[in-house]
Amino acid sequence: MPPAESTIEPVTALPPAAAAQQLAQGIVCGQWALAFSFDWARQIIERFELSAIPKAPNWLLGAANVDGNIVPVVDLARYFDAELTDSPRAAQQRLLVGGLQGTNADDAIAFAFVGLPIQLKYRSTVLTYPSALPAKLREVCDGVAKDGRNRDFLEINIQRLKALLTDELLLL
Repeated sequence: MPPAESTIEPVTALPPAAAAQQLAQGIVCGQWALAFSFDWARQIIERFELSAIPKAPNWLLGAANVDGNIVPVVDLARYFDAELTDSPRAAQQRLLVGGLQGTNADDAIAFAFVGLPIQLKYRSTVLTYPSALPAKLREVCDGVAKDGRNRDFLEINIQRLKALLTDELLLL
């Protein structure tokens, strides 16, 4: 018996307007509003102690104990803007922590930020002003997320960012 003809149409890519909504944590690091996917950004820490890391670059603030895991803490404002001078820790500084899924915390990292995180529900749009960004930020930016007040948050590709941070530390 010959196979029946299929009446199912082949699947084609959805138009950009029909792209699925994404969820992200929006944080402000210096002058940059950044969006980190909820798939990665799992935890906000309000109280923490930093342990210094000898001979670390100024953007590596230290390490913090997060749920029994020692996690490096990065100041992305300093990382993206090499000319930014050291500043004392702000009273309202928090940590956005990701990579602590399961029992393996080797992939964990925390980013320091000031203020409150913003939960973003958005459709990604193309970054129309890449030349306005520092080179390091441009390398890790996948697009733009807009919050409820139409403010731009730069979508950060966490895998590329962690690779850049690791590469830079290996050069020390």
